[in-house]
Amino acid sequence: YITYRVFCYSQNLQKVRVMAIAFRTSLQPQSTRRWRPDIGFGLVAFMLWIAVRNGDCSGFAFGPIASTRSQRIPQVALLAKSSDTFDPWTVLQISPDAGVEEAKKAYRKLAAKYHPDVDPSPKASDMFQKLVRANAVITGEDKGLDETTLLTNAANNLRDNIEFQKERIERLKQQAADEEQRVQEMQEQQKKAEEKRDQVSGELGLLGGSILGLVVGGPTGLILGAVGGIALGKRNDSIGKVIRGAGTLVKGIFDAVGKAAGKSPE
Repeated sequence: YITYRVFCYSQNLQKVRVMAIAFRTSLQPQSTRRWRPDIGFGLVAFMLWIAVRNGDCSGFAFGPIASTRSQRIPQVALLAKSSDTFDPWTVLQISPDAGVEEAKKAYRKLAAKYHPDVDPSPKASDMFQKLVRANAVITGEDKGLDETTLLTNAANNLRDNIEFQKERIERLKQQAADEEQRVQEMQEQQKKAEEKRDQVSGELGLLGGSILGLVVGGPTGLILGAVGGIALGKRNDSIGKVIRGAGTLVKGIFDAVGKAAGKSPE
């Protein structure tokens, strides 16, 4: 790049010299041609200042030594290449010290997964193109980036992936903590539901067993029915359902009487 700049300066100086000679020869008629140092040196200094300021080979366009824009360095292409963060190892999900055979094996495995015939999505298509390029770099067909740049890109890409995975792990940890807290709350709610279920089943079993015992055995059956109802009312079979049904009926009558009398059911 420095050599290129020096070449440009020399080209511009040569142009200044030719223009100064042409100006000097055309300044006056042929018969009275005479060189004026003040004008000539001033013109040379002015053109030299422009050449140094421009600093490229297209600063002037004069005569046969006029340069074209094709002589310029393709700076856009250079910037694009320097900003290319591609590396084959991250794409193939292998270590940078992996051998060619391992890289080819990884390429075949991933290419079969992201091939357009298997997954036509745009994301898979983009990944497949990266796989093709990674394979070309590994096999030496693609030499757009030198090995030092590729390894630098690999280190940077791995660093970014590590940071991303760490953040993901922290989010998963927080999510797991939230889920664990929710499980604990559900366990407490389950315990309360079981306690309330046993309480309601006991009350309905007591009422249902008492009324059934009273109907079957009179006052003696009332006591025996109450004791049996407490035990049988918690069952989920047909007997338990009958006892709880009778208890629900009795409880409904008590609640109606209590409301009518303006008193609490207890």
